Amino acid sequence: MNEELIDIYDGDMNLLGVADKKQAHTEGLWHKVFNCWIISEDGNIWLPLRSADSKVFPNTYDISCNKHVMVGETPKSCGIHELEDTYSIKVKEHQLVKMFTHKIIFDTPFKNREFCPTYLYKTQHKFSDLTIDNPEIEGIFAADIQDLIDLFFEDTKSIVVDGISTDKKTLRKNITKADFFPYGDKYYQKVFTTIQRFIDNQ
Repeated sequence: MNEELIDIYDGDMNLLGVADKKQAHTEGLWHKVFNCWIISEDGNIWLPLRSADSKVFPNTYDISCNKHVMVGETPKSCGIHELEDTYSIKVKEHQLVKMFTHKIIFDTPFKNREFCPTYLYKTQHKFSDLTIDNPEIEGIFAADIQDLIDLFFEDTKSIVVDGISTDKKTLRKNITKADFFPYGDKYYQKVFTTIQRFIDNQ
């Protein structure tokens, strides 16, 4: 049996026990997912483009890195492994800056109840440094933080992003809010304004 065991919580994040990830999504059980937004030295946010073959919201732009926190892991230990697995970059715990914990709830295409400890990681890596090893991702793009704020506060309707495909082809796309994974405008507004405050305080 190929079980992926995760800790299960109540709605107040009190630990209840353990369940398989598939069961959690079938029954709508609360669990934790590591979320990380990556920002480059020049103030661009990394946006992975989900594969056309993805079972969940294909062809959408997503959080830079996310992963279910498995039994025995902390969000940071989970995240360090996932960042290396996805992008082949090594990160230390102190480099992951906690922003907040967000609740995600949706019932299509499955029942999802997630507590998402959300981090920011500032990187010196360039796209040319990366080896992207994740079948859920078909490319990675860079978006200016101010452009993202303008987009989600509706000061602009679309923005231009540059990136590379997993086979290192250079890409440029024009994207709108509708092209993002549907976490909701308020979530993206909270993320991008929090990141802007982090930049301003550097």
